[in-house]
Amino acid sequence: MSQPVNTIARERVEDIATRNGEPAWLRESRLFAWEAYQQAPAPNTRDEEWRKVDLDSLDLSALNAVDLSAHAGTELKQLPPLAKSLVEYFPERTALVMEIDQDFVSGTVPKELEAKGVVFCTLKEALKNHADLIRPYILNGLNDSKFVLLNKALFNCGAFLYVPKDVEITEPFICVNHFGGTTQSNRSSLAVFPRIVAILGQNSKASFINVLSSGQPESTDKKALSLANALVEINLEHGAKLNYMELQDFGSDIFAITRTQNTLLEHAELTSLIVGLDGAQLKSDIVTSLEERGASSNLFGIVLGDGHEHFSFNTIQRHNAPDTQSNINFRVVLKGSSSSVYQGTIEVAKVAQRIVAYQSNKNLLLGSQARADSIPRLEILADDVKCSHGATVGPVDREQIFYLQSRGLSAAAAEELIVTGFFRQILESCNIGRAKEWVYELLADKIHGK
Repeated sequence: MSQPVNTIARERVEDIATRNGEPAWLRESRLFAWEAYQQAPAPNTRDEEWRKVDLDSLDLSALNAVDLSAHAGTELKQLPPLAKSLVEYFPERTALVMEIDQDFVSGTVPKELEAKGVVFCTLKEALKNHADLIRPYILNGLNDSKFVLLNKALFNCGAFLYVPKDVEITEPFICVNHFGGTTQSNRSSLAVFPRIVAILGQNSKASFINVLSSGQPESTDKKALSLANALVEINLEHGAKLNYMELQDFGSDIFAITRTQNTLLEHAELTSLIVGLDGAQLKSDIVTSLEERGASSNLFGIVLGDGHEHFSFNTIQRHNAPDTQSNINFRVVLKGSSSSVYQGTIEVAKVAQRIVAYQSNKNLLLGSQARADSIPRLEILADDVKCSHGATVGPVDREQIFYLQSRGLSAAAAEELIVTGFFRQILESCNIGRAKEWVYELLADKIHGK
């Protein structure tokens, strides 16, 4: 069955609302976001956060929005390799949500957790069955950037996680949004809009794995890029603790734009691991707002680029309250002619005294044509703070490669050993089940061209 597509226009917004039987408040929210999107200025290379991104390669007027939730199912007919390996690595999990092409599986929360009020399901089901919980978060912040507004107008897949007060959950929640790879034979100029909303109540604790992916195109013929425009919103109330992992692994014809908004209240703790593997271009903005005293954020990132892939990661840590802490450790390895831009900003409000913030970005170049830029920034209005940053960019030591090969390793095996060693400190800090072993396998697969 061919995938139904529609040209992105106002009629598409109304079509989504009508087809899904959405209430008037949601239709109005979509249309309001659409009108704001129309008025918002388009990003361009004069904008600091976009100056290294090739926007000319993306033709918004030609994009067709994919309907990922056209069919309801309880079992997926075919799992793409990435999702299959994830399920195999996490046989023990709290619940699973998958939206793959036109099939989806919604999370089945164990009855003892459901009785406590835990919710994990597709976004479509949340809007239908848990509107009171999710509505305040769907309606917030319409004064946003152009691509965020586009997502708020057209989101067509995603997941909703709600963990009530004082509930602690050990095994992870897993969400996969994957398109173009199991039923899509021609996906030139398609668009998909995942939206993830996670809410943890006071003193609750959970782990969440979020995968955004697509298959590789069937043909190597150059086609217009498709768009994956994702919005992730994480809200942690007083004392809540979340371990979050996000993996982006797209085909060579995908332009991915992701916005993550983390909001932390008093003594909330967020530990995040972001993994960027594949895609024509990946543009990711991660904004963490530490809104109340005692909030703490630890953000780790790893990127492995090859070919002509381009990665642009922009992290912003906003300290809006005193006695808050943030730590960023981002590491990038680039092969071939791939390139990366990391921009990291630490913002400290005048009232945010006695804060501690650190930012580190290290880049390792394995390809002679690879390029990495690191742009750290500090914007500090308080006077009693500890803020620091560091960045390095350098080629791999070829003597190390030669030594390993002289000991019988192939060039790819030698690269794998060096890359995994470079990433090890970050991956060993991830304590979500077998996540680090899974990522190690994915890194090895990419290095060996699988």
